[in-house]
Amino acid sequence: MYNFIIIIIITKGYIIKTKFLKLIILSTLTINLFANMTLYNTVSNSNNSVKQQLQQTNNIVKDNITEDSNDPMTNSSNHEIDYYDLGIIIKLVQSKNFNNQDSKQVEEVEDEIKKITKNINDEVFYPFNNTQYQNELRYLNSKININSKYDNNLAVSRDMLKISILENRKNFADTINSIIDGKNSFKDKKYFVTLLKEQIKRLKKIDIKPFEKEYNEVITQTDPITTAFKDSFITLKSQLKAHSIIYNYLKTNMNEYRPSNFILDDLSLKYVIKKIDSNKYIKHVSETLDYYFHISIGKIVILLIILFIFMIINKKILPFLTKLFNKKLSKKIKTLNISILDIIPDSFRITMSLIIYLFSIQVSLILLIEDANLINKLIPWFNTTYLALFSFMFYRILTNYINESSDKIFNQYPNMRKEMVDFILRIIKILILIFVLLFLLVQLGFDIKAIIASLGIGGIAVALAAKDTLSNFFGSLNIITDNSFSQGDWIKAGNVEGTVVDIRMRTTRIRTFDNGMITIPNAELANLAILNWSKRVIGRRIKMIINITYDSKMSDIQNLVVDIRDMLQNHSEIATSKLHIDKKPYLLKKEDLIGIKNNLLVYIDEYSSSSIDILVYCFSRSPNWEDWLETKQDVIVQISKLVEKNNCKFAFPTQTIYIEKE
Repeated sequence: MYNFIIIIIITKGYIIKTKFLKLIILSTLTINLFANMTLYNTVSNSNNSVKQQLQQTNNIVKDNITEDSNDPMTNSSNHEIDYYDLGIIIKLVQSKNFNNQDSKQVEEVEDEIKKITKNINDEVFYPFNNTQYQNELRYLNSKININSKYDNNLAVSRDMLKISILENRKNFADTINSIIDGKNSFKDKKYFVTLLKEQIKRLKKIDIKPFEKEYNEVITQTDPITTAFKDSFITLKSQLKAHSIIYNYLKTNMNEYRPSNFILDDLSLKYVIKKIDSNKYIKHVSETLDYYFHISIGKIVILLIILFIFMIINKKILPFLTKLFNKKLSKKIKTLNISILDIIPDSFRITMSLIIYLFSIQVSLILLIEDANLINKLIPWFNTTYLALFSFMFYRILTNYINESSDKIFNQYPNMRKEMVDFILRIIKILILIFVLLFLLVQLGFDIKAIIASLGIGGIAVALAAKDTLSNFFGSLNIITDNSFSQGDWIKAGNVEGTVVDIRMRTTRIRTFDNGMITIPNAELANLAILNWSKRVIGRRIKMIINITYDSKMSDIQNLVVDIRDMLQNHSEIATSKLHIDKKPYLLKKEDLIGIKNNLLVYIDEYSSSSIDILVYCFSRSPNWEDWLETKQDVIVQISKLVEKNNCKFAFPTQTIYIEKE
């Protein structure tokens, strides 16, 4: 105010005559103004910071109020009616009359629980949204972190109560759905009792005493956060009580949703074991074994009986059943003239024995192990083993069927390739292994979608590591689709020559003519020039040079050429132009495509050093080596006769030496 007055005085035009006084006044004004501005800025910044904190806190409070007013856990009017609506049970549990064991309200609660058992019988699963559950948990945890930062302890307690309510709701849904699954998979009574006992035990461990103390302290307050806390506390308390009542009812009245099973429940082997162990002669020995090795004499006896029963089934009953159905199964398959018994026994004999013994082991373990959780952990492995054995049985039936009927099938369908069928069978085997592995992962609780998604990243590393394997696999596909050669073909590839044994997914095996086995990677073989001697239907070349002596008459030699040509034209095993070949228009020359050669050439070829040479060039009808040798031998014999007939002689290398006498 003082500075302001001085400024006004100066601006109004009052004259201060002393210059020194003017200088002092101006200096004082400058200092005061600078100090005031600094102080004002500091106070302003401080006020803005406080305002921001207050605004943030108000936003949290407003958010809490809005959340509490719209939260479906605190506002029962927003609940959608579903098959497992526990609203009526919770309201009845909250009433004072229920605590006084009012018979009418107890009956009402039982009626509501019977609706739950009816839904279980109708196999109505609890509709629980796990994604929404995870989102709500994350949201509540973030609110707890914010409120903890600003010491909003009551809001933190409110949100912790809501998390407990959500977790209880999820566990209740899982329990109901597990009961329905167990009912469908014919689980024994012990499974359901253990499941419900665990849930009851879990509820008892939830401690709400710290919240109850806090509840009693704020019971008279009516602000929004306090009201939301009190509602959440009452809801959790009532929920715990309601769930406990339901679990106990389901455990006690199990027959309402799961009929008693004589084999699983009433036929108790444990009773027999106790009777054996209580015998006075073996009681002490049995107690000693049970103490040190957790197995008693009674269990050993029962296990031996079980194994003996299954051995009888495997050795006696199964062969008897096989003979019983022998007449029906021995009927021939009309199209293939094969008996079903030619296919099934080899496929079933070993596999069925393994299944029977595996089942006996499973029964024995169930008898020995009393921990239901451990049994539940072993069941997926047994289920996967059963699936693997049945899949193996299916594969054996398929391969046996193809092996038994291969000649008939390939004769009926000549375009079908053996190596293609063999390749498909190998792929089926790999697919079965993958399917069994995925089934095991599902049984163990793994998320298959996540595993498949991870293959996108891991697939790059696998592809790099298995580069050669993949190149060989695609090389086999190229060989099969290109039809360069087939099983049994005589080929020459590089320095390797022999008969193709089989084309596998990675390599091709070739049997050499000296009976050695050579294995070539398909990627390498696909890039080689392959000479296939078996890709010919008619025509294996016969080429020879006939040497006739110079002292033979040319007319006799000409007659000999004509006779040889006529002989070959009329020979039954020589391919000639008389062969019927389909002459329909075709993009490729059919003779070259399927391998037909019928050239026949017989001519006087040249004058050699010691003979007149006749060229004989023709093809045998059969490309088979042995048939070719027989045909060639007969041609040689016939030519020898014709040479003699035409007064000609075979020449042999001769050399005439002239010696001059001096």
